[in-house]
Amino acid sequence: MTIDEKFIAKQQKALLAEKQKLEKKMVELEKYPDYGSGDDDNAKEYEDFENNLSIEKQLKTLNKEITAALKTIDNGTYGKCSVCKKEIESDRLKSMPYAAVCVVCQKTKKK
Repeated sequence: MTIDEKFIAKQQKALLAEKQKLEKKMVELEKYPDYGSGDDDNAKEYEDFENNLSIEKQLKTLNKEITAALKTIDNGTYGKCSVCKKEIESDRLKSMPYAAVCVVCQKTKKK
């Protein structure tokens, strides 16, 4: 399937919505929890803080990928594999609108 303007517009809308949700979630994660001053409370605060750091890193990575995909829409290269320059499979883009590489190149990259 060739990627048409309607498909790209739909993907752009999905990417923008996802980006907005991610940014909201990142702001929420920045709030340091305060459960109290007891040792158990402090341990729980630290544990939650550590967990949030990992989640925040994943969200930032995904946000970068979404931002990059939006730039490819702006410059007219959305849906083209960044490695082989061939068209990325539309099913892959439907499930992962921020995909930068095709399935073949992704498999090759993992080896």
